[in-house]
Order: sequence, then structure tokens, then C-alpha cells
Amino acid sequence: MEAYIEIMSRPLSISDQLARNAKRQQDAYAALTKALATSDPAGRERAQAKIAELTADYQRLSDALRFSELEAREIATPRARKPGKPLRELALDALDDLGAPASPALIADFTDALTGTRPSPSRFASLRRDEENAARRNPAARPAWVVPAISAQQLTAIPRLLTSSTWDLERRIIGSRSIRADSLRIAISLTGRLAHLREAGAGEAKNIERLLFPFARSIPGAIEHAQPMEPDRIIEAARGELSLIEDADLEERRAAAAKLSSSGLHVKLWGRPVLLDTTVAERAIR
Repeated sequence: MEAYIEIMSRPLSISDQLARNAKRQQDAYAALTKALATSDPAGRERAQAKIAELTADYQRLSDALRFSELEAREIATPRARKPGKPLRELALDALDDLGAPASPALIADFTDALTGTRPSPSRFASLRRDEENAARRNPAARPAWVVPAISAQQLTAIPRLLTSSTWDLERRIIGSRSIRADSLRIAISLTGRLAHLREAGAGEAKNIERLLFPFARSIPGAIEHAQPMEPDRIIEAARGELSLIEDADLEERRAAAAKLSSSGLHVKLWGRPVLLDTTVAERAIR
């Protein structure tokens, strides 16, 4: 449980994600071997589908690690700095950096802070629809999808918050405390990025400072009036507040994830369909 809480309190490094992926691939191959030995067609198909999914994700993470290593040798800027990148790739890069469900506006602001180009937040609505339609046709067509967060109460999509399909289900769920908890996690991620940029002497540090300020200002003790932002102080304050709500937040998210665990892949990624109350609807149009 403690290890799980630590994972949720900070984004996993790419190396950690690769290691976890490799372990899951081992488990999937073991399941395939067992299914073949016991002549279990359904188990074989499940294992093969999982292996294909994990292999695609491993390739994406390997590419991300390679880009990250190249950037570390040059200037401390993210993969999103590559010009002409599609909107979905910009969104996935930003989400991986932020480490928590984020609004289109925050994703756009973060991209702008690091690249100087701000995609219009209004474009993300059509992106989300395009992603869902493409996934319906072939869920294995891409290693990662831009998907909405899922409500812990209704288990339906929250379109105003975006996530990555490569994240664990619990991480993509929003409970009663998750907005605040994720805000603190984002503050920690932005602070880490700020420290990295300052160390590299990158001009983007000022942009990240402006983006971080409203997050840090909402955390008691994180910043001092009229004083420069201190990364260590912000992270300490954010982790202190997060520790007060993290256990309850994780418990709610995990309970919701358990309810979705037996659902198909599409429901796990896009949530349950919204059910219309026909009685209320009939009254509304009378």
C-alpha cells in the first residue's frame, strides 16, 4: 500500500514505467503459456491481446526515454518542443509531464510555456471524439489514446479532464478529493520541471514559474510574499497537504476501479455510457 501511495503522489519515471511494463509482459507470457498448456482458447486470446497492448506501450516508452536522454544532453526542454507535432502527441506529452488528469486549458498553457505555441483548448473536444471513434474501429491501432477522466460516482466520462490510456485505471478516476489531490500532484510536477529548467539555465523557466504560481499560491506555506519561488519549499508544502487526503482519495479511486475491472476495454477507457432519465426528459420538453 505504501509503495502504491508513493506512485500516485508523483509521476513514475519513464525507466520505472519500462520496468513495470517488462514485468507485466512476463506475467502475460506466463498466462499465455498456461492457456496453451490447458487448451484454454479464451485465456489464450486474452493473453495475446495483453501482450500486444504491452508491446506497443513498451515501444512508446522506449521512444520517450530516447527523446528524454537526447534532450538531457542538449537543453532541458520536453519532447513537445519538436515542431509540427500532432495535437494528440502534444496532449500525451503534456499529460505525462503533469502526471495527473488535466483540463485542455492547462495542457495548452503547459505546451505554450515550453514551446511558445499554444494550441486552442477548443480543439480538444474534437480530438477526444476522434480518439474514441478510432479506438472503436481498432483499439490496438495506437499505443496510447487521449481519454477522459472517469467519475468515481457514476463511472462515466468527465470530458473536461483528459488523461492517457497508458495510465492505471485508478489514476484516471476522479473522486470527491481527487481534484485537490491532483492539483497538488501537478504542483509537484511543475516544481520539478522548474528546478530542472533553472539548473539548465533555460529561458522556459520563467514561463513555468508563471504557470506554477496559482498552484503554489493555493498551498499553505508554499511561497512567501514578494519572494522568489523555492522548489524545495513548494514540494515540501504540497506533499504535506497531500499526505492528509491521499489515503482517502486512493481508497475511493480504487473502489471505483474495482467496479470497472470486469468491463470491456472501451468502458475502462471512456467510462460507462450516460443513461438518460426519460421521465425527466419528457417533463423538460412538455
